[in-house]
Amino acid sequence: MKASTNKNRLSLVKWIGTVALTVGLGSMAQAAPKELSILSGSPGGTWYPITAGIAEIFTKEGTRTNAEVGAGLANVARISAGQAQLGVTTSTVPPVAQKGEAPFKQPVTNIRGLAVLFPSYQHVGVTKASGVTTVEGMKGLRVNCMAIGNSTEAAFADRLKAAGMTEDDLDCARGSHTFASNAIKDGNLDGFTLLSGFPNGTFTELFHAKDMRLLPLPEAEAKKMAEMNPGYAYTTIPAGSYPGQDQDIPTVRSDLVMIANADMSDDDAYWIVKTMLDHMADLRKIHAVMRPLTAEYMASIKGLPIHPGALRAYKEAGIEIPAQ
Repeated sequence: MKASTNKNRLSLVKWIGTVALTVGLGSMAQAAPKELSILSGSPGGTWYPITAGIAEIFTKEGTRTNAEVGAGLANVARISAGQAQLGVTTSTVPPVAQKGEAPFKQPVTNIRGLAVLFPSYQHVGVTKASGVTTVEGMKGLRVNCMAIGNSTEAAFADRLKAAGMTEDDLDCARGSHTFASNAIKDGNLDGFTLLSGFPNGTFTELFHAKDMRLLPLPEAEAKKMAEMNPGYAYTTIPAGSYPGQDQDIPTVRSDLVMIANADMSDDDAYWIVKTMLDHMADLRKIHAVMRPLTAEYMASIKGLPIHPGALRAYKEAGIEIPAQ
């Protein structure tokens, strides 16, 4: 009887363990968010197709997700206000937001980083017909400066400031990348600014249609920009990135970061990052700028705190995160 009792107890323990495991697996399966919205960039830019591709991956994994048009600075404000679950912005924006510097009216401290996606390079281009070869030479030029609240516009304002100028020195238009490309083709604008991976499809097509040039950034002005915001790094757009571009173009770079509100549950943040890590090959196929993506690069978030749920996903993947 004693042996039989022990055997029954052992069976009961195994049964309880099996039930617990089943319940646990069921909880894990239900940990995925029901739906997500990702605030992206303007149509015609690089951000939108990338966030749309990520949204498709999430949707296939059971979380209905859509990418929405957005802008780098505005996305931070909207995520802070709880108007969407996810957004993207550049690494130069959170330091400004945390300090409450313009255009932010007060410090924004409830933004958390989930993943770095790709580097964005500042493009400043003009028609060759304009005769302009430097940013200083753009005074009076008709340029698409992008909408206020857009991280591209903010980066351009910093570049102008480094050159001793402001947007008031230009004839600024405020439109999307597609608007700028079409307006330049029609002869209504002479130049544009863009913060994007390269090559950007909209402007590759423009460079095919018009004789364009990218303006180089002198190292001294790049240093001034880095002093304004540590999110900038001096780099180059390699020769041949665009039709007719036969030289490397010195410029600044910032990283595109996926962000969330600090109130996002750890489980949701964990699921988002783990799903991206599990689909690394799919992420790399979304766009050319994503091909070099690695788990280590995704985790290299700087300028804002990493969400605890994201941190758990990275640690499980064996990625060491420096103490913040």
